[in-house]
Amino acid sequence: MKKSLLAIAVLGAFAGAASAQSSVTISGFLDANLQKAIGSKDKAMGDSGGSRLNFKGSEDLGGGLRANFFIETRLNPKDGAQTSATTFWNGSSTVGLSGNFGSVNLGRQYTAAFSLVQNKVDPFLGDTVANLRDTGMRQGANTTIRVASSARYDYSANGVSFALSVGDQGALAKNPVSLAVSYANGPLWAGYAYEATGAEAAATAKANALGVSYDFGVAKLAAGFNFGKNTADADVKGWLVGATVPVAGGDFKVGVAQSKLDDTVLSNKASVGYHYYLSKLTEVYVDVTRDGKVAAEKMGYDAGIRVRF
Repeated sequence: MKKSLLAIAVLGAFAGAASAQSSVTISGFLDANLQKAIGSKDKAMGDSGGSRLNFKGSEDLGGGLRANFFIETRLNPKDGAQTSATTFWNGSSTVGLSGNFGSVNLGRQYTAAFSLVQNKVDPFLGDTVANLRDTGMRQGANTTIRVASSARYDYSANGVSFALSVGDQGALAKNPVSLAVSYANGPLWAGYAYEATGAEAAATAKANALGVSYDFGVAKLAAGFNFGKNTADADVKGWLVGATVPVAGGDFKVGVAQSKLDDTVLSNKASVGYHYYLSKLTEVYVDVTRDGKVAAEKMGYDAGIRVRF
């Protein structure tokens, strides 16, 4: 009996050591709302936040070296369907190593420009019908949110973050390349990003993005600017100005953004919303937006709930 108890204790100690060296975290959120999109008369149930399920794992290899993986699938809560009909892990699927040198990850992942700069300025973080990011900080086909078959390097120290990502897109004439650097110190954040998307022809779309924000406590103000060339060598540019104001247990969000092709304004968008936090994990929200360059149905709105886990 004593020998059996001793064996169980030894096995338990080994199991505890193994679990301390590696970990897997399950997280994500579900977002559902009633919405009317700009340019449409239809009112329907939607998912403005990109509901997702994440699995993130890390193993301690010793000497400060860790092995990491991250996989993410997207789904629509109204029917449980995959967001992508062809790619189950369409959010991300990466594996890599990290240590004092930073981190290196391989697979399908965010570009450096998107995660470090393009997605940081919009008060709505690119979510809901009020999204301003895709008007003011990104240039449609000139920029890419994720790249498959890519390698990405990240390093952060003393408030400075740097990232470089390179993709292998097969038939493209040039590999997509993206780099970004940002600086954060207390309430101040600033960043710059460059991206060359690759192209099937000799021309390559190129984009630059600048962003800055400052949290005054009573309000966080943010501004951004993007500029570059598309594959037809035309000038593409945009800007975004926004604010987030804490009010009565939630955030009042407001912003305007514009995008242009040469001297022609393509989108002129203004958004306002209120997001109330029922807890650290649950929020309810309502947003209203308007794009003055849309021919008909210039207004859009949504009201919904998001639950994180």
